[in-house]
Amino acid sequence: MSNIQLSEELLIDIQKTLVTHDPKAQDMGVAVQYLSAITGLLLANFNAYNREQKKELLQQLFGFTENVMNDNDRKNLQNEDSDAAFGIWKPE
Repeated sequence: MSNIQLSEELLIDIQKTLVTHDPKAQDMGVAVQYLSAITGLLLANFNAYNREQKKELLQQLFGFTENVMNDNDRKNLQNEDSDAAFGIWKPE
């Protein structure tokens, strides 16, 4: 997979575009469905690959998607843990 740059701004821009098309895409579940459908449509129209190559690429993309999700879940959990541990202790 190539090196890509994800940012909060990119995610917001993509969701805004989806909401312009369909207001229900404000729901993250609906937005994710659109992104999955777009991936399938792009692969279907990717004429450089035959059907088996497309299936293989789809499996690689699933693994990549899962890794991105897992990495960000861990970061979010670490941030929650560090937020919970922050504070000033004062003896009674």
